[in-house]
Amino acid sequence: MLNGELSLNYNHLLAHAIGTEQGLPEDALDSLSEAFAQVHPALWEKTGKGSDFLGFLDLPQTISSQLDQIQAVADDLAAQSDIHVVLGIGGSYLGAKALIQALCHPYHNELSRSKRKHRPRIYFEGNSLDTDSLNALRSLLPEGAPTELSEHWSLNVISKSGGTIETAVAFRFLRHWLEASYGAEAAQRIVATTDVAKGQLKALANKEGYRTFVIPDNVGGRYSVLTPVGLLPAAVAGINIHEVVRGAQDMAELCKNPNPSQNPAYAYAGLQYLSAAAGRDVSVMNIWDKSLESIGFWYDQLCAESLGKEGRGRVPLTGVCTRDLHARGQQLQQGERNALVTNLFVTQPQAELVLPSDATDSDALNYLGAMPVQQMLSSAFEGTNFAYLQDQRPTLDLVLGQRSAYHVGALLYLLEVATVAEGYLMQINPLDQPGVEAYKQFMFGLLGRSDMARYKDLFEARQPDKDAAIL
Repeated sequence: MLNGELSLNYNHLLAHAIGTEQGLPEDALDSLSEAFAQVHPALWEKTGKGSDFLGFLDLPQTISSQLDQIQAVADDLAAQSDIHVVLGIGGSYLGAKALIQALCHPYHNELSRSKRKHRPRIYFEGNSLDTDSLNALRSLLPEGAPTELSEHWSLNVISKSGGTIETAVAFRFLRHWLEASYGAEAAQRIVATTDVAKGQLKALANKEGYRTFVIPDNVGGRYSVLTPVGLLPAAVAGINIHEVVRGAQDMAELCKNPNPSQNPAYAYAGLQYLSAAAGRDVSVMNIWDKSLESIGFWYDQLCAESLGKEGRGRVPLTGVCTRDLHARGQQLQQGERNALVTNLFVTQPQAELVLPSDATDSDALNYLGAMPVQQMLSSAFEGTNFAYLQDQRPTLDLVLGQRSAYHVGALLYLLEVATVAEGYLMQINPLDQPGVEAYKQFMFGLLGRSDMARYKDLFEARQPDKDAAIL
């Protein structure tokens, strides 16, 4: 599908494999041809619902002109600090974390600076209101002026408006701590990724002289991984962002094909849509490479916030295999038949590991011989899929030939296009999130924000809870 290195296999979702009661008909994708004839122009001609936020479609091309600038700032931040803190919530951090976890050493922060190729340790905050987490981060930072490179630190705050409370609160703390360490020089260590012209963060950045990057007006947060939102933290960590974008560029060309049988994003969208319509409204992404777990979490938000509205939308969940086969695996194998499993599998590890011999065989593993661990994982993957097949439980396989910047960039772009296409099949707006505002209104009201006073009034006028507590 992509240089033979990224493929979508949906054989075990079809009736010939799992029976007509559980499987989709053989012509499942063909049956959506007419629907995709409407989806395709809505997407690529930007005439569909939420079209003002379809700018992410063009990012593989338009972001190219910014990559050298992003890289230069990232290199400067890496040279001046050994701790880099990224503040953001939702799409303002999940994409960056997905890239860094997928493409950096799994124990990046524990490596020496030389083994990190002189890139800083990366920490994420501003994604909750957790006192203990923020205090724990504070304990890693110097109390006064740093004296060694290992103590020097820098900060990237990501917020389009600057008013997102979780990020804004964390930024006030971190900004004050940074100023306590560096005084007037603190501004040189802060980068703000925000709106081009308006908002509280942009105003503060202008006043203090922070370096800034722009979140485009036509790109929503959860679709922003290929903007400086995701690419700047990735570049600070040492990831080849040019390769990430190149993978997205090649995938974009595949996604412009109007035929769902030849377009991987349309195929994925169509199969998920048909499966949900058939009653499988729980969507589990089983990750078969621990480094890709945050891609699962990134996709959870992308799917849930885009498709969960108007009383509909499948429920996305992420699991890591084989770890979660010892937990959720029981339910998927024998629970309610309401789930579709998508396996995300990487065929080639970055380094091979072979089981050593043991003359005593005290652990009874000699039956494995000198077997590579990857072969064991492949057997677990194939065995699990066959167990589901035997019980007529559907699966999809998204297979990467390798875990590289190029292939991860292609995968992220595929899933973004697929999500919007699925929303258009559902005839909803996959680019807004009105439900997210509900909790904010009541939270801000309770916190005393004057423009949200009526929500506090509504809360205080609520019916009192019945005394049903146990403890």
